[in-house]
Amino acid sequence: MRIFNRFSNCSLYLWYMGIHIGQKIKEELYAQGISVTVFAKQINRSRNVAYNIFERESIDTALLNKISQTLNCDFFSMFSAQRDFHGKAMKQYHDPQETYHKQSEELEQLKQHHHMLAMEVEYLKKIVRLLETGKGQAEQP
Repeated sequence: MRIFNRFSNCSLYLWYMGIHIGQKIKEELYAQGISVTVFAKQINRSRNVAYNIFERESIDTALLNKISQTLNCDFFSMFSAQRDFHGKAMKQYHDPQETYHKQSEELEQLKQHHHMLAMEVEYLKKIVRLLETGKGQAEQP
């Protein structure tokens, strides 16, 4: 997943924020009642590697993504919810396709609004013409 690879050095920040990702994964695994053996098979790792994951304070984002999908739990949100990152403002990632889709919808709405306004302008022009025509007739004796 390309989005998170930009922040591959985030493990330093995660340690600073006190999040032990391995412990969180272990807690979620046990909360769901999934055995370590089944979990290991689902993420295509050995049982020993699964136990090793529980000891990690940081983890590769591709593996964390696989674990998140397997356990149906967004572990990435734990980190983004903290939003500390040593007080520096961090640019948030926006999916270009999602942004394009949203902008396309907004553009379509603007086109419809523009069309309605153009129709209203034409209607108002007709009213003005009628008023001017009626005013001219009323002034004639």
